[in-house]
Amino acid sequence: MPHAQYDIIYIGGALGAIHAALMAKLGYKVLLVERMPFGRMNREWNISRDEIQSLVNLGLVTPAELETIIAREYKDGFNKFFDANNPAKLRSPVLHTPTVLNLGLDSEKWLQMCGQKLQAAGGEIWDETEFIRADIDISQVVLQVKHLPSQIEKQVSGRLLIDAMGTASPIAWQLNGGRAFDSVCPTVGAAIESGFEQGVWDSQYGDVLYSHGDISRGRQLIWELFPAANEELTIYLFHYHEVNAENPGSLLEMYEDFFTILPEYRRCDMDKLVWKKPTFGYIPGHFSVGSRDRTVAFDRLIAIGDAASLQSPLVFTGFGSLVRNLERLTTLLDTALKHDLLSFRHLNQIRAYQSNVSVTWLFSKGMMVPTGKFLPPQRINSMLNTFFGLLADEPPEVADNFIKDRCDWLTFNRLALKAARKNPALLLWIWELAGPRDLVRWLGSYFNFGRHALISALLSPWFPRFLNRVGSWLEPRNPGLWLWLLAINYAIATGKPRSPSQVAKSNPEAIIPKSEARILN
Repeated sequence: MPHAQYDIIYIGGALGAIHAALMAKLGYKVLLVERMPFGRMNREWNISRDEIQSLVNLGLVTPAELETIIAREYKDGFNKFFDANNPAKLRSPVLHTPTVLNLGLDSEKWLQMCGQKLQAAGGEIWDETEFIRADIDISQVVLQVKHLPSQIEKQVSGRLLIDAMGTASPIAWQLNGGRAFDSVCPTVGAAIESGFEQGVWDSQYGDVLYSHGDISRGRQLIWELFPAANEELTIYLFHYHEVNAENPGSLLEMYEDFFTILPEYRRCDMDKLVWKKPTFGYIPGHFSVGSRDRTVAFDRLIAIGDAASLQSPLVFTGFGSLVRNLERLTTLLDTALKHDLLSFRHLNQIRAYQSNVSVTWLFSKGMMVPTGKFLPPQRINSMLNTFFGLLADEPPEVADNFIKDRCDWLTFNRLALKAARKNPALLLWIWELAGPRDLVRWLGSYFNFGRHALISALLSPWFPRFLNRVGSWLEPRNPGLWLWLLAINYAIATGKPRSPSQVAKSNPEAIIPKSEARILN
């Protein structure tokens, strides 16, 4: 058999570029294949400072470099839902989330920086190159690709193929028997350079989740607004949508709504706005029952980001999930590559699954209007106000942890009981929206959440220290067992709540292979 030309081949642009740069810095020979011209984005990225600190901790960027890609850091983010038609007890104050999505990144500059770091570490980028097919044998993956400007087809081989093609990935669709994902958020919007009158919006603030009307045309529309560089604003309009062939969730229809009601949302003269670029896409959702009910891998193949459909039900997109799990994915992949553990049974352990995220998919299900079904127009806003009103009454770190996928079992149950007491009709509404089949599925998620919480409580006090002690002896003797134990350790550690006093610490050498013991701390 011929030797593979590369250690890792990534298919897909934005998320693939971040991880490819990181793996190239670890010494792997990396190729990134991207269909679009490299660095072009159809959305912007927002994240919090404590989450993006992982890029510094992993040595991908320096603190100084990180500051150059931050276009704006704002003071506070608002969460508020229309409640004019809600009864008084179901109206809620504004939920302030000052540390949620409050960094607006210069995404194109960030991607260019990742590309430069990838190439400086010996990696390659083939942009404007379309993936055609992948053939996997016992020793390598052989890709057939086409360079779009020249229409020249060529083959390239690698030890491992990473699918970062996002929601439209044909590989993810094939791996899961045609079930690519269970729901989507059709999302449209724009980056607007200028044109809003002075006083319409203070650029020190953002809208994280906001609605200014009830259900219309079978959709509960929700806005997001994030300040960017100078006078720029990035605005999104989206809704939670079940996958239905008769109702595909047209982005063109969404753009009609966007241009029609933008002046209602934020006072403006549409003719005076200076449009920088459109932002759009379908953001996927997967209703997980357990960590194994979605296939993210095959022999010598693994999916990451939106292609893996593993993300938060409230703050969607694979970017946040990837960054939060970057150390986990990188360390486990590094271990698998070092020891040639590239079969399905090993790679399928490397995933960004969290049981606390899995159990909250019912929230997104509760924000969808089933196709062809009538709901009272105020119903979804009533549900959102019920829960976000509870979060507004909690200490700030509770909302911060919940939205950032760090909600623990006790907090989840306490909030669920408070919501049921505040609005007993909530249980009936969820039954009507979800239906008996999905509620039974959710009970499976809830059981797994409780089981995971119990296992985590039993293992957390001693398991990381145990791995630190046995790692140098166990890894060379039984690398497959070592990978499995590492995956367990990350599973019990990821998603734990943080207190206000916890501050991310920089550790640029964290993923150097010889210092894996530090990762377990």
